[in-house]
Amino acid sequence: MLALIAIPFAVASVLLLMLLIDVLVRRADVTAALVIGSTLVDAFFADAVPSLTLPGDMRLGSTDIVATLVLCAAFARLLRTRRFSVFQRWLIFLVILLIFSLARGIIAFGIQTSLSDFRLMEFWIAAAVYFATVHPSPLVYDRIAKLWVWMTVPIMAIVVARWLSVFAGIDVGVPGERFGADATIRVLNGPYTFFLAQGFILTLPFWRQDRRERPIRIVSVLLLLFVVLLDRRTAWVALLAGIVTLIFHDRRLGRRAVLAVLTTFGVVIGAYYTVQTAVTSGDPIAQADNTGSVAWRVEGWVVLISQWAKSSMNWFTGEPFGTGFLRVVEGSNVVAGPHNFYVEMLLRTGIAGLLALFALTAGLLIATWRKSMPDAGVFGSGVLAALLMMQLVWFVTWTPGIEQGIVTGIAISLAAYAAEKTPPSQPRERSLDSRSAG
Repeated sequence: MLALIAIPFAVASVLLLMLLIDVLVRRADVTAALVIGSTLVDAFFADAVPSLTLPGDMRLGSTDIVATLVLCAAFARLLRTRRFSVFQRWLIFLVILLIFSLARGIIAFGIQTSLSDFRLMEFWIAAAVYFATVHPSPLVYDRIAKLWVWMTVPIMAIVVARWLSVFAGIDVGVPGERFGADATIRVLNGPYTFFLAQGFILTLPFWRQDRRERPIRIVSVLLLLFVVLLDRRTAWVALLAGIVTLIFHDRRLGRRAVLAVLTTFGVVIGAYYTVQTAVTSGDPIAQADNTGSVAWRVEGWVVLISQWAKSSMNWFTGEPFGTGFLRVVEGSNVVAGPHNFYVEMLLRTGIAGLLALFALTAGLLIATWRKSMPDAGVFGSGVLAALLMMQLVWFVTWTPGIEQGIVTGIAISLAAYAAEKTPPSQPRERSLDSRSAG
């Protein structure tokens, strides 16, 4: 009897899954909404994200499910691609290296351990592969940018709710941040603060006179204020790097951004001094633990790479997923990840994987730096270059979230489109001009 009920349910689930993947294959904006929405869910639930428990005590969180669906849709889109661009080949090459490392990890450490180590890589790769296959469209890109911007509003509401709990003792039912113990005002984990910082960059094109959208401009001001208040220094540095990049492309937008940043920093510094004076305990509001210091992290990277480099084979294949990151830093055993995407990629895929990552970060930035991209929508006029520059900085101390794959994928697609349009036409135009001149 139970089997008779389970079989139709299983068939219906499979059909529903196939229908969802088909929608994702055809609709890039729906996929972007799913990816960005998963970021909101993670930011809200912190370490209590809704999950499914599979046999073997394996837990699948909401982002794991979204990443798997997006990855299936991405591979379906890859099968329809007739010719791959240079950066698409770099991305596929990196995926092959990661899968090879994962397979070695499954053989050596089992499925659960290796997949747990691999999952953060999967998030970024899934979105990057998918959006790398999406043909440039100003309409689609503008929708994605607006989705990103408007999704920052509930995240800022989460921040306000947590500040109410911390400073006023008012609990509105929002789970607390697991990584906020080192500073009471840091109630939002670093990757989500970076999400807000990139959202601010995406609002800047809407400050042009021909694209006035008052609600988004209000969100823009709030985003900058929240990014500064949340006191995530890597996000600050990345935001400044993005603004400097934007100045090289659009001085008008860049000057406005610089003025806004300086004004906001002045207001926040004044607010810090005011609140610190009012705190009777005398404890500073933001006092980072030594585990968050740059020197502590650098020492950990040096130890990890030194241990890893003892095997010459690691330079070519890397260590399999599941190996772990055990190291001794300042006399204490540390098992957490290296907090450096470049180091982590080197450890897992070797030199070849690190080169592929550089191609998909610095290489993409160079390829799209001075390209005219009328089909980029909001991502044109230096916004895409600013986002890529921010990623370059962010990856030094953090691993990418699933939403960062959207930026990488769009950059790959636009770089391929720009390369197809400009180089073949220029020589022909010169030859025709020379003939007519003669």
